[in-house]
This record gives sequence, C-alpha cells and structure tokens, in this order.
Amino acid sequence: MCAGSALREEYRRCLEREFHRGHAGVCSDPSFGEKLRQRLRLEPALLGALQEDGPALLARGLRGRPDPGPALQGLAVAFRLLELAAVNLYLFPWRREFDTVQTFSGTYVHLLRPVLPEVDLVQSFGRLGYEQRDPHHLAISRLPPGPELVATACGFFACRLECEILAEVVRRLQPRLLHPEELLEARQLAGNMEACVEMLQQQEAAAECSNGMDLYQEMPAGPEDTKGEDTVTPVLWRDPGSPQGAQDVPRRGWDHCGDSKSGQEPVPSTGNPNPDTSSSRLFLEEELGGASSQLSALALGSRRPQVLGELQDLPPAAPQEAPELPCYQLHSCLRRGTLPSYCCTTCQQLHAGACAAGQACRIHHHGQELRSERQQRLWLQRTEVDMLLADGSSPWS
Repeated sequence: MCAGSALREEYRRCLEREFHRGHAGVCSDPSFGEKLRQRLRLEPALLGALQEDGPALLARGLRGRPDPGPALQGLAVAFRLLELAAVNLYLFPWRREFDTVQTFSGTYVHLLRPVLPEVDLVQSFGRLGYEQRDPHHLAISRLPPGPELVATACGFFACRLECEILAEVVRRLQPRLLHPEELLEARQLAGNMEACVEMLQQQEAAAECSNGMDLYQEMPAGPEDTKGEDTVTPVLWRDPGSPQGAQDVPRRGWDHCGDSKSGQEPVPSTGNPNPDTSSSRLFLEEELGGASSQLSALALGSRRPQVLGELQDLPPAAPQEAPELPCYQLHSCLRRGTLPSYCCTTCQQLHAGACAAGQACRIHHHGQELRSERQQRLWLQRTEVDMLLADGSSPWS
C-alpha cells in the first residue's frame, strides 16, 4: 500500500472512531494530525500525493497577496470548511440539508470566496458531487462513493496542515515580508521545512551582502536621476480585503465548523573620482548587437569595458590603474531567451531562478539577486561579451 493510501485509510479510521464517540466533524485526532504534519514538514511532495491539485490551489490562493501570513490563515479556514463538507457527505449521506450549498451564505461569501478563486471553489465542490444549479446554489448531482469522499476530505486536511506549516515559516522569518512566490519556490526546492527556512535566510543574507557598490546593481546615481520619485520598490501585490474571522462561521448545515527600481549604475573611472553616471555613459547598449562594435577595443590589452563617450585613442591603462574584471560565464541552466535571476560572484556564473546549482550557490557562496529586468539584461550582456572574448564564439552556440 502506497503512503497516500495508508494515510487515507488511517484518516478514515480516525473519522469513524470519533463518530462512534459522539463527535461528527473534521478530523481532530491529535496523534494522526501531528503524524501527518511531521510527514509534510519533511516531504512537501506528499501534499500532491494526497491532493493532486493541492499545491496549485495553494499557489492560486496566495497569488496577489501582499502578505502571505494572513492569506495562509484564511486558506486554512477555507480548507477546513471543504474538509467538513466532504466529511458530512461521508457520515450523513441521507441528510438532505447537505444536498445544497448556498453561494450567497455568509460562510461562502466571507470565508471561501475571498481566499480562493471561484473556479477553484466550483471545482473543489465538484469533487464532492456538487454542480452549479443556478447563480446562487450548488447541488448534489451524483454522490461519490465513500472512499472517494474520504480521500478528498483527507486531501483538504493535508492542505490545511500545509498552510499551517507555511505560516510557521513566515513567522520564523519575521519581520521580513516574503513574497508568496518566493515562499512557495523555496518550499518546493528545499524539501523539508528547516531547509526551507535556512534557504530563505541565506537568500536574505546574500542580498544584504551584495548591497555595496556594484556596476550591475540597481542603484540611483542621485536625486536628479530619480526625478523626485520614491526609489523604494513598489508593492506588486494588492490585498483585495482580508476575510472575516472564523468565529463568524454559521453553526448549521455543511458550513458547521464543529468544535472548533530603477536607477543608473555608477560607472567606475580610474582618472576621475566623481564619474559621470548619466545614461549616456552606460558601457553596454540596450541590445547585444550594439556591443559588437566595441569588441576589438575590449580585446586590446585591457579588460576594462569601454565607456561610451570616452576618447578612443587613449593608450591602454596600466594594470595598477585598471584592475582586470572577472570573466563571467552562463550556467547551463540558461537557455536562449532566458534572463538570469542570480549572479554568483564566487563561481562567476549566472543562474536561472529554478536552477538547483544556483540555489546551492545562494546558500554556500556570495552573490546577488538580479531583481529588475534591466539589471538582468545588463548582466546577461556583460557575460555574453566575456564569453565572446574568451572563446571567440557565441555563448548560445
């Protein structure tokens, strides 16, 4: 028997044992709940084994949320309600009050609709045999067999526990505000929860270490370049409104909860302590095609990039005046058209966001996150020039 089947069977025994003791509702066995929680902490892939669309439901529920903490609390309540709907149908298939879900009820409007997209709600209830009868009601059209209802209830229970695990990660990293995508990516790549926390901490430390002066790091040159605008990265997520508390759950029917950046990169100049940092002096053009006219100059004695606008007939600078820049490479994870998201200054390589080697570099090496598209393109173009100079061929060939 596979792990998923064994856990579903144990979940069923817990439900029936509690039912015979006079408790009818979601699984509240502390022993089984802690066992499944520990398994999920160590094996995040187990969620997909118990609920195939569970990871996708979580991702869509968190999408667009400015703070994953409150969003995860709302999702946990929603998954508890969906679990209860499945348990009610399993334990009381003859009760008519469970045949219909009113989509205008307070529970549906305040606790389900604000945290999960409507299409996901209809699909989740569809797994329990409900179909859209009219704009205000979902009704049972075909009651699934008991084992299917148990499996679905167990899947929603696992989703609820995963929300609590992710909320624990968020709490441990406070006061840092995590983006939901960042949180879910680390959870998937790191594996167990402790490794997930460590990976996110290492990423934050690496980002702080790379906040010094860097040619390719987003940094405004001065107030005149920002035109008076706030240089703080704008908030990309807007909270459409947080759901009401779980204490508002009605005590009847299916919804009874039981017992409840932009800027200019400074260009170094060996002869001028106050370099001109305007956009006319960026040493790389916006498109790589414009860099080919400068390759011959780059190859003459000095590896210092040619700055647009400087005199071209000056002799190469002495080594002590213009130290040789490191030669960067594109990691094999980067394919044509893919922008890098991380620069490892230890390995001198650029990595894509989902690259396993890049994740290892984030933990063990020094580097910086490339957050804006402009910064990513500048690093990509610089590295392509480095590779052209190194082997005389295209880095994508």
